[in-house]
Amino acid sequence: MSSSWAPLAHTMGLLSGLFSLEDTPATTEPDFREGEPIKCVEELRRIIERAESEGVESEALDDIKSRLEELEQEAQKELTITICHAVSGEAVAVVRARPTDKVVAVLREGVLRETGDALVALRFVVDLQVLNENETFEEVGIKDGDRVLVVRSPLRCLTAAFDGTCRVCSLSDGFSRDEAIVAVESGPVLSASLSPCGGHVLAVCSGGDGCVRDSYTGDLEFHLSGWAASAEWSPDGRRIVGASDTGAARIWCASTGRCLQVLSGHSDDVKSASFSPDGSMIVTASADGTAALWEAESGRLVVRLSGHSDIVRSAAFSPDGAWVLTSSMDATARVWSSSSGLCARVLTGHSKALSGAQFSPDGLRALTASFDGTVRVWDTQKGECLQMLPAENNVVNAASFSPDGSSVLVASASESLRLFCADTGECRFTLSGHEDWVRVAAFSPDGMLVASGSYDGTARIWSALDGQCIQMLEGHEGAVVTAAISALLKGLMPSVLFGGSLDGDQLQNVAQLVLAAVQLS
Repeated sequence: MSSSWAPLAHTMGLLSGLFSLEDTPATTEPDFREGEPIKCVEELRRIIERAESEGVESEALDDIKSRLEELEQEAQKELTITICHAVSGEAVAVVRARPTDKVVAVLREGVLRETGDALVALRFVVDLQVLNENETFEEVGIKDGDRVLVVRSPLRCLTAAFDGTCRVCSLSDGFSRDEAIVAVESGPVLSASLSPCGGHVLAVCSGGDGCVRDSYTGDLEFHLSGWAASAEWSPDGRRIVGASDTGAARIWCASTGRCLQVLSGHSDDVKSASFSPDGSMIVTASADGTAALWEAESGRLVVRLSGHSDIVRSAAFSPDGAWVLTSSMDATARVWSSSSGLCARVLTGHSKALSGAQFSPDGLRALTASFDGTVRVWDTQKGECLQMLPAENNVVNAASFSPDGSSVLVASASESLRLFCADTGECRFTLSGHEDWVRVAAFSPDGMLVASGSYDGTARIWSALDGQCIQMLEGHEGAVVTAAISALLKGLMPSVLFGGSLDGDQLQNVAQLVLAAVQLS
């Protein structure tokens, strides 16, 4: 901290001399002691005000004003937190923060600044509890002088393409780099996803073939029985749900591929099917203009969500499972109560059909993507549009919130992606490098990285902190339709996670940390 404040005292002395202030002699620097940011800010503000009153105008003064704003923010940071390795206890970084700052974002930035280790996932632990992305220092109870432990885990990237292949590779430069595993499917891959534990790949191909493969060997484990137009894992990884044929959805066993339930009740094709966060419910969206809620265990239809006037393209639960968000070809999105099935709000403003919608991580906002070439951010409590984000060439290929809800990622009909501030709508970065349109894009679980897939047959890994391309993944011969980063902990020894060898006591101490971190991987 002292290194950042000492030069400022000298700068203030120079300013005093430059502006020849009567009450601050040019030959004497202000009486400023290191570690007193508030006094420094007050003195600097006084000098700038005097300079402005004397009509001083210069680029240097503008720079000093900008610096003053930074210092004013710094002066509000009351907490000094030490981040330590979970095993060795060695200090990794020291950060300063305000009680109202998001704890994980501040800690992660501090570690990355000190280590530059961007290709691993970071989990922060206090009292054997993994810290949540949306919690503040105040909410967690972290006080000035406290220590926080950091757990590192490798990152893997799954890509799938129209060439009928899926590839899984390790991104971490701190772990042994796995060669990409190529799985040849029965046709162009439409979608693919890693299981919650990271050990399996679920792929859906054209022609209705769904299958599960080992993510390390690429070996086929089983095909899903019956037709599959889409498929996704349950939160616990034990079941799979997806759209099927003849207006139905299916629930499959994730160990055998056997069909457990057929969800019949829609009068037209099912467009999407998703589990609730606790896995107890399923919501389906249909071309018949309705969505429906089902019991996951019994397959019983609980309630039908009626109100849209055209095809419902997507339906998804809020993070707490209390609400459902639907998007429709009628150019609107709707927020529904998952307990009563009643429509709470209608989100209107788009001029053309919607292609998708999702809740923010805190459930207080929603994001909608439309064929009118815009992405909108909404207040789900009031139904008001907060931001309208333009897509290049009026086409939205993908849009999503960052894990902390602070940013919105948009892929459109261009060779680049754009990262927007969710609060202001300002474009933070343009991620450029692909040689054809970007088809898909997604954040890593910690929000520090972005994976993108393009019609140029490549995937790229980007830093969400500065927009720079970190890695390019090649090998596909068709458009990349899936690009997803997953944090892997299960099945790895703590010595792999933390580096080096651990004795028995260390293994016992870290076991609970690893178990806790797995729940968020």
